[in-house]
Amino acid sequence: MYRIAWLVVAPAAVMVCVWAASTFATPQLLTDAAKQGLPAQDCQYCHVSKMPQKASYTPDDLNDRGKWLMATKGKQGAKDVKAEWLKQYPAQK
Repeated sequence: MYRIAWLVVAPAAVMVCVWAASTFATPQLLTDAAKQGLPAQDCQYCHVSKMPQKASYTPDDLNDRGKWLMATKGKQGAKDVKAEWLKQYPAQK
């Protein structure tokens, strides 16, 4: 019974968390990071707060990884952050 509840609650919690996150975070980004074997389980993988709100988002809400992603986005001239960049995160190694 607990497994079924976990299978329903966990994805829903992730979706709400990511939906409320900054303008660059998406459910697909979190999913792609997890598929790459990275320990991305919730918003705090890139954010400081557990439930960042899009309306009150500031760059200070990002942790070092999130700030690095935004800097990489700027250097790449990309429209969106790419999950594959996380493999290049210096502290990951």
